[in-house]
Amino acid sequence: MHINNRFFKRKLYISLIYILIFSLYSCISTANQNNQDDKSLFRFVFLGDSRGDYKGNPPSYLTEEPLKKIVQQIINLNPKPKFVIFNGDMVAKITYKQAPEMIKKWQSIFLKPIQDKNILVYITPGNHVIDQNAVNKDNSIKYIELFRNYYLADNPMNGPSIYKGVTYSFNYANCHFVTVTSFVTHKGIDNTELSPKEFIQKKKDFEYFINKENRNWLIKDLKNDNSDFTIFFTHCPFYPVGPHYKDRKSLHAHPSNRDLIAEILINNNVDAFFASHEHLYARANLSSSNPASSGLNGSLLQVVVGSASAPLSSKKKRGNMIFDKYIKSFAFLIADVTRDSIKCCAYNENGVKIDNFSIVKKQRTQ
Repeated sequence: MHINNRFFKRKLYISLIYILIFSLYSCISTANQNNQDDKSLFRFVFLGDSRGDYKGNPPSYLTEEPLKKIVQQIINLNPKPKFVIFNGDMVAKITYKQAPEMIKKWQSIFLKPIQDKNILVYITPGNHVIDQNAVNKDNSIKYIELFRNYYLADNPMNGPSIYKGVTYSFNYANCHFVTVTSFVTHKGIDNTELSPKEFIQKKKDFEYFINKENRNWLIKDLKNDNSDFTIFFTHCPFYPVGPHYKDRKSLHAHPSNRDLIAEILINNNVDAFFASHEHLYARANLSSSNPASSGLNGSLLQVVVGSASAPLSSKKKRGNMIFDKYIKSFAFLIADVTRDSIKCCAYNENGVKIDNFSIVKKQRTQ
């Protein structure tokens, strides 16, 4: 009898150990799956650029496979994101005329699967939307009409007059998100500031430029913002990280205009600027000396999430800029918002983490 008691006690101890190990494993698995802490308020996803190699032989208007992998990861997230921001250049230029079925293909690969999961989708215009379709014959802005027809998704219509749907803002929990279109046409009614002699993109029908109406709207929007965190996003970075540094196909094409927008963001306590356009992933803290001699009166985090699947850049990073991260990779960014921080992790198309950083709540100034 004494032997049996020892036997049963040993079995009991072993069972308890197995239960403890299983419980610990379950907790670890759940933590890894959720990637959030108990204070989390919500999650969102940011990415951009899935257009194809339109100069290839044969030309491609949409790069499908990496995008499909990323979409699958987004819809499998637990907890799921409340919304996804796709930051422009969904398909390559001239698609409206030569390959309109590619727009529907992008909608079926990206937009529909995410919205079917009851996840909101916000979209911005990129330069490939307007490359061949900037202005109508009556000088109205054709690219905005086309964008509304194909890419409006869940965008608010609270921007200024003719820019509704491409310039907008929204609140979620303790965060404010705001965007303005990165472009002004040469001959459209949106151009009241630039003369032909000031055009940088002489062979195009548009400039990388944020006009007065959008700047004034942005100032008013930010003045009314009392959120814990404010995120600004638009297709083009203020300071290109390499691919568009020398060709001036970005918002640095008109430095004084770029500086006006940067000043608006810094003066209104914007926490971060998320961009795309350059086909890679890069993170840098902009300041008066980064890039060298920028003269910024303050600091601003710029994160370029520039390729969900678009052909990756082969160009070198610019030499006068210090980066916290610079990697030529497809990427999407997952942001988990708490009351005190936004915890961001970037992943490649295969789900491998390539960067992580936090945006910490700061004291607001008036």
